[in-house]
Amino acid sequence: MRSIKAVAVVPALAVMLSLAACGGDDSPSSPASAPASASTPAAPPPVAQSQIFTAVRDTDAGLNGVPALMTWQPKAATGTLSINSVDYATLTPDAANDGAMTVSGTPTLGVTLGVITAQQPVVFPGIIQACEPDASGQSNPQAANQVLKSKVVAIAGSPIKDVSLLLGTTFPTYYENCLRDGLPTPQTQHSVLTIDGAANLSITDVRKGTTPTVISPPASLNETESAGGNNGDWIIPFLYKTPDGVRHIALVQHGTIAGGNTRDFVGVWLDQ
Repeated sequence: MRSIKAVAVVPALAVMLSLAACGGDDSPSSPASAPASASTPAAPPPVAQSQIFTAVRDTDAGLNGVPALMTWQPKAATGTLSINSVDYATLTPDAANDGAMTVSGTPTLGVTLGVITAQQPVVFPGIIQACEPDASGQSNPQAANQVLKSKVVAIAGSPIKDVSLLLGTTFPTYYENCLRDGLPTPQTQHSVLTIDGAANLSITDVRKGTTPTVISPPASLNETESAGGNNGDWIIPFLYKTPDGVRHIALVQHGTIAGGNTRDFVGVWLDQ
């Protein structure tokens, strides 16, 4: 899947709301190598890379997600995303090395969004949505119309705890089941989530129609602040920036039947 260009996700340390950093905070390091002779160019040194992620799964409750790690072994052609120290997905970069990657392994398909520009020589995506076969999902034309469901959204870094950053923000882009709007065909009107200055939450899900569902405080605040959520529905914000330094926010929205929702799901909203 292609990535959305010119989006850099701020990883773990920047979630403390020190907004000066942009891109991965795990700078690659190169072991020392023997000097090359004057007639022989030096070979590229082996480089290992890693990046901390937070993974939210479709059956997870709460506002914290679980630990995840993306690793790249020296001179490897592919990387690995592990969740709770268990290998989950294989990631293969495209030829442009721009953060867009093919997702395989346990997932059948994935969407990679954003870039972590500080990760070199392989540029990492900042957001990974991974989809697996599931009858409750959606037919996906990019996987020969297999019915797939998003099982994981992993984002570089840790959740933002200062939810006042969300006030007055609109999120016009939504991915679920590795599809824009969660649907296999392009829509003339897209799903949108807005949070006004009074913390009223408005969600238009074009799968259900064009009339927004409005959730007012305190229920809307439970979405982002309460471990119990709002009837089994949670919204977890993460901070990211574009390379021009403008701050942006991604929201992972997820719900569980066990928590009181009508379905288990996980998706991601972008504010651009």
